[in-house]
Amino acid sequence: MSRSIRIGNAQAFWGDRSAAAAEMLNLEPELDYLTLDYLAEVSMSILAMQRQLDPELGYARDFVDVIRSLAPYWAAGGSCRVLANAGGLNPAACADACRKALEQAGCPSLRIGIVRGDDVVDELRSAAAAEEFKKLDDGESLAGNVDRIVTVNAYLGARPIADALAVGAQIVITGRVADPSLVVAACLHHFGWQESELDRLAGATVAGHLIECGTQVTGGISTDWLNVPDPANTGFPIVEVDDSGNCIVSKPQGTGGCVTAATVREQLVYEIGDPRDYRSPDVCVSFDSLCVEDLGSNRVRVSGAVGHPRPERYKVSATLRDGYRSAGTLVIVGRDVVRKANRCGEMVLQRVCEAGFEMRDSLIECLGSGACAGNVLCQDSDGDPDVFGEVVLRIAIESETQAAAERFARELMPLITAGPQGTTGYAEGRPRVRPVIRYWPCLIDRDRVTPRVDTIQTDDTFSDDRPPSASATQAKTMLVQGRIASQYCEGESESEMTTGMDAPATIASRLGSIAFARSGDKGTSANIGVLLRSDDDWGFLEAWLTADHVSAFLQPLGVQSVERYELNNLSALNFVIRGILQNRLRSDAQGKTLGQLLLEMPLPTERGRTIETEQR
Repeated sequence: MSRSIRIGNAQAFWGDRSAAAAEMLNLEPELDYLTLDYLAEVSMSILAMQRQLDPELGYARDFVDVIRSLAPYWAAGGSCRVLANAGGLNPAACADACRKALEQAGCPSLRIGIVRGDDVVDELRSAAAAEEFKKLDDGESLAGNVDRIVTVNAYLGARPIADALAVGAQIVITGRVADPSLVVAACLHHFGWQESELDRLAGATVAGHLIECGTQVTGGISTDWLNVPDPANTGFPIVEVDDSGNCIVSKPQGTGGCVTAATVREQLVYEIGDPRDYRSPDVCVSFDSLCVEDLGSNRVRVSGAVGHPRPERYKVSATLRDGYRSAGTLVIVGRDVVRKANRCGEMVLQRVCEAGFEMRDSLIECLGSGACAGNVLCQDSDGDPDVFGEVVLRIAIESETQAAAERFARELMPLITAGPQGTTGYAEGRPRVRPVIRYWPCLIDRDRVTPRVDTIQTDDTFSDDRPPSASATQAKTMLVQGRIASQYCEGESESEMTTGMDAPATIASRLGSIAFARSGDKGTSANIGVLLRSDDDWGFLEAWLTADHVSAFLQPLGVQSVERYELNNLSALNFVIRGILQNRLRSDAQGKTLGQLLLEMPLPTERGRTIETEQR
């Protein structure tokens, strides 16, 4: 089959907008597939705690509500297939809950595919086998941590999902799979590709990577976010993939946000590590031949992916119990607020220690005074005593025992009467104590993982005589809202919607005046992609923004080493910052602020003057 395939995404993480799927299919009813991504790296541990309370749980229950909201679409004859990893630790129970929801909503009979086999906890729990499993970050053996294992799941690939589609599944529910594999599976089934067609698989993997984070490719978290039109109605993305694996990225007409070469390039470098060896269970992809072409009208073509044979082993996401944590905040208002806040934090920690409790780690942050930047920007940590201000005092601790964390939680609130005048923000009360679940990635041989596919059939409960359900009424309301959004967006000029993301920064002496960036976590390391606003600056950026330069700038945050990768085809540099996320108590534990921080790096004096002259 040679016809292009249109695949949308309406869920980037567990907690994203549940109404987005119904909105998408109301605006784009002819979509072939809709993907929904629910699982972050520690989601499985949360699901494990739910399943301990009820063995019938262990899946993303929000997904059942999403499926219920789509019953009117299928009842009206819609044919879009849904692919989701919402099954978590219990795909079968998730599928059964969806079956009941569809039957209660009055829906035609649908086949639900169930992909299992990613749970490999027994393989790692064996004391004899544990020694061979090494943590990817630092090579630590699992042998000393077997009794702390909570979950162990291999990142499965596209093949079992495609197998479920091949037997007629209209909804496929999986446990842990690689995020781009949802898109690759749809392409495998639609085009009939062989697993040896590496460049095609690479192109589909790039398409999956572009939409897996939902609105991040349509203007969300972009460097120039203030220029994004109608952000309250940002549309979720669609990729139109052809038989070669190349794709066009777009969004539903009439929605907010924007799809430009800038938003697409920014998402391309998000959390990719080595761009010449982006690894998935389906194929290893090289990004250094990608071509990004802005077609206008919120359409961007991405082509030229090159594939290499898939890895010999699956990546595994294991989670381990690792003590307890608690974090609380108060607002301090007045003069000398940073000094006052720091003294408050020290008082709390002192009282916990004097009560005989040990804390494994602790952190005091004065949010609003540059705490997330550490000392990178050389801010005065004491603040200006002559300036009236406010900060959010945040104190966080980790401990081996629950009792120590609970003692900390009890010591924070007395600051309301024992701390400085101007202390407020305590309406939420005492902070909660939570178990610490540590992410522990490793690798496992493919022959030790056996994916399985099952299906169930829902009963046909659709009746034309039924009154409109709440879901159907909600869907109509969404459609009206979509039309309102369309009128809003159509009022914007085409140039604002397609090129607004390229607007230059106003301060010419910093990296942000010539580049934009995106950052995210890779375990205890971070990934920062830096992309130029103009190709003309490539020679300068490549020569000036070295790994050593970035390492020195970010050193106050605890950098161990920096690796730089060049993508001159995208006018981009990608940096992997080792060890910068070792402190797990930081507010920015996922490295989301690091891109913005790096953009504050001062340009060389002569370079800054040149840019100022050009902008005048």
